[in-house]
Amino acid sequence: MSKTSPEELVKSVSSEMASFLKNGEINPDFIENNLEYKGIDRIQDLESILRVHFVLSDEVVDFLKKLPERVRRIKTESKKQSIRRKGDIRGRINWSRTVVEQSSQKDRSIFVCQNPSKNYNVSENLVLKKLLSVIYVVLESDLEKPLEKDYAWLKGLRKEEDKVAYLKNIYRKNVHVNRIKSPEEYEVTDRDLSIAQNSRKELYKEAAELFIRYRKLMNGEYTEEELEELLNETLILPGEAYTLFELYSIFKYLLILEEDYDIQKIEGGSSKIAVFQGDSEKVFVYHDSTGSKILNFFEDIEQLKGEKSELEFLERYRKARIEHHDLIKKLLDKEKGSFYSGRPDLLVEYYVDGNLKKLVIGEVKYSRSEQTFSKGLRELIEYLYFARKKNEYLLDIDEGRSEMKGVFFIDKKEFLGDDKLSEGNLVDCGPFELEIYDTDDLEKIGE
Repeated sequence: MSKTSPEELVKSVSSEMASFLKNGEINPDFIENNLEYKGIDRIQDLESILRVHFVLSDEVVDFLKKLPERVRRIKTESKKQSIRRKGDIRGRINWSRTVVEQSSQKDRSIFVCQNPSKNYNVSENLVLKKLLSVIYVVLESDLEKPLEKDYAWLKGLRKEEDKVAYLKNIYRKNVHVNRIKSPEEYEVTDRDLSIAQNSRKELYKEAAELFIRYRKLMNGEYTEEELEELLNETLILPGEAYTLFELYSIFKYLLILEEDYDIQKIEGGSSKIAVFQGDSEKVFVYHDSTGSKILNFFEDIEQLKGEKSELEFLERYRKARIEHHDLIKKLLDKEKGSFYSGRPDLLVEYYVDGNLKKLVIGEVKYSRSEQTFSKGLRELIEYLYFARKKNEYLLDIDEGRSEMKGVFFIDKKEFLGDDKLSEGNLVDCGPFELEIYDTDDLEKIGE
């Protein structure tokens, strides 16, 4: 039986990720570092994703199609500019002001002339240029490379190369558009939008409607379905399917945590992927990490040198590792070594008053193989047994001081049989709790 397809995983990951991203509840660095995208280099900037979604919309593409014929004549306002001149006359003379100037200066060569000029900074043009600047930035940066490769997800823009080139050219070089002040110098007001909406020219009416829609997107007024569509159809490359399965498993486990804790907003720059808050507990979630600085999943080989074992096998293993370490140090000048080191796929730390009270370690295997399951389970057990807080092992079988839990995610687990797991996917294994989930179990979470 084949594994769950990457396409199915992409759809599921997009659905869950859209919700977490929209509410700022997932570390954007975590998304950026684990997925590949077509054209968007950084998903960390949610606004750039929404801008792309906006520019790819049918309404904007249609606006671009009509732009060349509409922008030939843009609105201007005529205004009279009074200029004081000496010795020459240009334009119409303002005699009343000229007489005053000549009398006060006692100079009959002074004239005040009125020269007509055009004002391009009317409300309609301010709205238009602001909208064009948004579209230009997306086409010039976010979509520049995808447009060169003609990806299918570009939809209507794929067949509009000439219109895209026209928009870029008109924004950079059109003499009339360039006379409108730079978009960085002003903010579009509600009054500007109202005037543009009521213009007799369709160019300005549509520009106002599109800019209002864009502003709503930037203010978070969009549905999760809109964001999910873009993430699902345009950004995520299936790439490494096991990475998608890891993300899918982690997102689903976050939903389990949400049942008991309130998820908090989180920004980039943190090693955590999510943070939860309970009445007295804080919960930190990590991916492919050794977690907070107080935890350690590393065993220095030097520690073996002072150990004694009654079992011949372990004693021989200890001596072999020490000999290997000493030779590497002698031949390659390497000072340190380890006989165990790991980075769990999922790490959930529970704190009360700043003290670690519970640790959940997760292992993810995108497989339906018994052999892979066995290997992954061994890795998970090693994580649980070797996890240390400073110099103290967290899993203490004799005293039972630490609350430890293992979570194993696999694509399918039919080979285990219904009688192998208790209710809630639990396995009774003594020193720690163990839960095992497969895709069928994960699909039911959050329904």
